[in-house]
Amino acid sequence: MGSFECCKPSEISDKDIVSHMNTISRQDKISTKKLSDENEKLKKSINKLMQQISQKEITIRNKDNEIKQLKNSQKNNNRNRLTKSKGLDNIGATCYMNATLQCFSNTKKLRDYFFNKYKVVENQLISNEFYNSILRLFDANDNKESYSPYSFKEVISKENPLFAGVAANDSKDLVNFMLERMHGELNVKNISSINNINLFQQLDQTNEYLMLETFLKEYIHNFNSPISNLFYGVLETKSQCKSCNIIKFNFQVYSFVEFPLQQVNQYYFQKGKRPLILPNNKNPDVNLYECFEYNRKIDLMTGQNQMYCNICNKLTDSLYSSLLYSAPNYLIINLNRGRGAVYECNVDFPEELNLFDYLTFKTTNTTFELYAVISHIGPSSMSGHFVAYIRNNSDYKWYLYNDSIVTECSIPFQYKEGMPYILFYKVLKGGPNATY
Repeated sequence: MGSFECCKPSEISDKDIVSHMNTISRQDKISTKKLSDENEKLKKSINKLMQQISQKEITIRNKDNEIKQLKNSQKNNNRNRLTKSKGLDNIGATCYMNATLQCFSNTKKLRDYFFNKYKVVENQLISNEFYNSILRLFDANDNKESYSPYSFKEVISKENPLFAGVAANDSKDLVNFMLERMHGELNVKNISSINNINLFQQLDQTNEYLMLETFLKEYIHNFNSPISNLFYGVLETKSQCKSCNIIKFNFQVYSFVEFPLQQVNQYYFQKGKRPLILPNNKNPDVNLYECFEYNRKIDLMTGQNQMYCNICNKLTDSLYSSLLYSAPNYLIINLNRGRGAVYECNVDFPEELNLFDYLTFKTTNTTFELYAVISHIGPSSMSGHFVAYIRNNSDYKWYLYNDSIVTECSIPFQYKEGMPYILFYKVLKGGPNATY
């Protein structure tokens, strides 16, 4: 059987020691090289990461510079715009159109929207033309004092035969047409009406709160355009059947308020508050607050005007009233004198209009400020001329826009000259939608 003996220390030679040390040294060198390679890889990774970070910083700085340049460009564009609109040439009985365009162009919130947010889209015909019009009206780079709105006239003539040709037209019709069309074009829901008859007929119309709640939900869901946000208010109607005495409620939107001046005078004549005709053959004056009071009257709907009662299932005599539930940011009032402004009478209207007593929905501020007036001047029944009086947003002075000629009003309350026909009011700060 063999035996195993350990080497004695004295038996390890110097050569073995040197060989062993060399082996350790080579292993150390290999470890050092690996460590060095790993460090190099780490350095490259860090450098690559730093380059990426640096590139992102450059991208962010470039974006910041682009935003600054855009803001500066917008500021420069604003500086290159006039603070007062130019005149509009009369291109053939277009005074009604010129006066209307000037009043809408000088509606500040509307103009701000078109200057800062509007995007031209092919099928937005009326909105596109209005946008082009205000660009021309406020172009400081164009030294002309007026321009000819041929393009706008051509488009509205194609879109509405009422405005075709060179016959005299009515500013009220154009105001109504522009509001309706631009709302339809700019409505994000692409819905121009929420008068869902089937929906409201299925509700309990005797429940005022339910009818209002449903209407407002439909309104918020379907109506969302710069036009509706600025110019649309809510109207509440009440009707009472004389057979069953049930009161029913309904709600709808309105874009302007219309007061028939001749009927207003007749109403107060019947109440014994004024003569129907004055000795000098002039019609009595009308106060604007009287018009709002007239608007709240209760009418008896009888004869051919009977209303259908879904409870009695037949036409019945009914009591009917129409109330302003809420007012818009910009309130447009038509002082209806009849086609061609046949009915002449003076109208007393304030620069500050307080509607607290005439709105169902009371808000923190129901005061409105007059900023534009369209007046009818000249022989009323056969011929006449529309002009616009507008208070400038910058210097707060009143100007007369008589087609191509723009002049500063030289006397106080000059905007009451002629026959005031359409009044434009804006809500003072703190009103129902004043944040828009």
